[in-house]
Amino acid sequence: MKKYLKTININGLRCCFHMRFSVSDLTDYMGFNSNVIVIDYNGCILEKTKWANTFFKNNDSIEILAIAGGG
Repeated sequence: MKKYLKTININGLRCCFHMRFSVSDLTDYMGFNSNVIVIDYNGCILEKTKWANTFFKNNDSIEILAIAGGG
């Protein structure tokens, strides 16, 4: 079986990959605390309950946004 190189954009950075992985896999791999981030997936906010079942496809775009408190 031939593997195809796929690309996604992560916070504006173009990344290439072969493996199938989910939004949850990516945030875990990158070391993010899932309690303080929001995911913009292809222009829409992705509910946290869907992270584990949302797998990247070629040319997807993801923005990982940190929630910042302040006053």
